[in-house]
Amino acid sequence: MVRKILGFSISLLLAAAWCAPPLRAQEHGSSVVMREGRAVVTSDPAKAQAWEKEKKRKEKQATRIVYPLLNGYSVGVDLWGPGSYAVGNDALTVEVSADVNLKNILLPTVEVGYAKIDSWSDGGSHYKTAAPYFRVGVDYNAFSQKAFQHKLLVGLRYGVSRFKYDVSSLSVEDDVYGGTINPNMEDDVWGGTVPYDYKGMKATMQWFEFCIGLRAHIAGPIFMGWAVRFKFDISTKADEHAVPWYTPGYGRHCEGTKMGISYTFIYKLPF
Repeated sequence: MVRKILGFSISLLLAAAWCAPPLRAQEHGSSVVMREGRAVVTSDPAKAQAWEKEKKRKEKQATRIVYPLLNGYSVGVDLWGPGSYAVGNDALTVEVSADVNLKNILLPTVEVGYAKIDSWSDGGSHYKTAAPYFRVGVDYNAFSQKAFQHKLLVGLRYGVSRFKYDVSSLSVEDDVYGGTINPNMEDDVWGGTVPYDYKGMKATMQWFEFCIGLRAHIAGPIFMGWAVRFKFDISTKADEHAVPWYTPGYGRHCEGTKMGISYTFIYKLPF
């Protein structure tokens, strides 16, 4: 019995001796910090704080998702253009896109499309054009460190289109105020009037877009994406007789910032 008591007392003394240095260190303003799996005592608060920051940084790096530089390729088809045309829009747009996923952060993107319109206004003006267009840019994925495959994308685009267009106008009698709307042009040579009708005029337009949208993972390699595009005219070179009011890829011209929408079916390639 005495031996058991003596052994128990020796164990308590050894335990107290083991814990005493850290306790004394804390009493004298020192800190105990875990470094590389062992306790380290320091009396320098700045050093203790630096060690703690390093520990948190390493813990954050350990939980960070690391993707390869080339993280996949995707192709897409825009559904908004054909869909809006099917329900009555007078402009038809067909567009395909391709992008490269870099470390799940940046997605350089190329978009190629074809648009046409053949429309009469209520005032008797006729406008017609059909031409391809091209856009290139990059998207930033704000969800790059999320465990899911959905993407919140913010990006920029540069767009350009070279096209021909026709503009004509009919003389329409104004039953309210009298006279005519869109009167014909005066013929200074032979006299009388001639219709306002110009065909095959050439124009080139450049613009850039600010885009924000969401790409949702549906299943396997299938994604659906929608985006809102704010478009800004950079330059327009048009014929001297008439300026275009619709540009393929850009849309109808309007005062201020133009906004567009895209809704895309996307397939991630298996390589």
